[in-house]
Amino acid sequence: MWRLAKRALAALCGFIVVAALSGIAYQSIATRHDLAANPMPGRLVDVGGHRLHIHCSGSGDPTVILEAGLGGSSLGDWSLVQREVSKFTRVCSYDRAGLGYSDPGPSPRTAGRIADELAQLADHADIRGSLVLVGASIGGLFVRVFASEHADRVVGLVLVDASHENQEMQIPRIAPLVPVFASTGVFRLLGVSFGAPLQSLPPFAQRSARATAFRASAYKTTANEIIHLPESAAEVRASRRKLTIPVVVVTAGLGADAAWQSLQRDQVRLSEQGCQVIAEQSGHAIALGQPQAIVEPIRAIVRAARERHDVPPCQ
Repeated sequence: MWRLAKRALAALCGFIVVAALSGIAYQSIATRHDLAANPMPGRLVDVGGHRLHIHCSGSGDPTVILEAGLGGSSLGDWSLVQREVSKFTRVCSYDRAGLGYSDPGPSPRTAGRIADELAQLADHADIRGSLVLVGASIGGLFVRVFASEHADRVVGLVLVDASHENQEMQIPRIAPLVPVFASTGVFRLLGVSFGAPLQSLPPFAQRSARATAFRASAYKTTANEIIHLPESAAEVRASRRKLTIPVVVVTAGLGADAAWQSLQRDQVRLSEQGCQVIAEQSGHAIALGQPQAIVEPIRAIVRAARERHDVPPCQ
């Protein structure tokens, strides 16, 4: 019986090893195929050891930079907003390290590190002049740190149903196991993606978003950002200061509880020029559900920066 048990255990271990190696090969081959079939629309820019994908359109100053939410990508989250904003100024969406078409970046993926990489991206991509930063969900934490640390460059901030440093933070138990499931193709096989549901994207953005949604690095990066969310929150608290620029808080009108609404109102107080817009017809994914609620505040901030006078951004 003991011999049979050892043989069974050895066979099981062998099966697990073969299955894992097969899954790794499946994940790698499928990713290469997806990326080859759907080339990046922008370009890769080195930010010190790894490259970030950035896609710019339109022309004019200031430049609007779009920061996606958790697990999001430039093409998936911002396709509708970028198309409209490009009609009146230059706008750049980008993929954080490990997401979209960007290379993986060093850990931990915290707000401070991500803001530093964004600053390098702006410099190395030759984005001159002033910036309007737009951050959705967890991306709001990252652009807030950037705005506090680079006040000389930022002329406006739009926080789109943005995360708050004092919100309740629960780390999913599965998060530490994500690298295993990602590398062995389990998530890809099951069709799991961490960004916006692919079917919710406009048709012209679905193929490119799908090509990057199942990358192992996308799963790993998302888990890393979640695991280090408490550190990001601490960095946001440490950098928080009164801003002297327009800050527009765009809040979802559907599905928000009282605690979330209170945290959203607190972000209005980041600046004397702070105000709030309620996207009455949208849930959390406002960039897809009601993009004009984001586009119009951006337009007002851009106009104010060009004319060098205050224009109420929440009319």
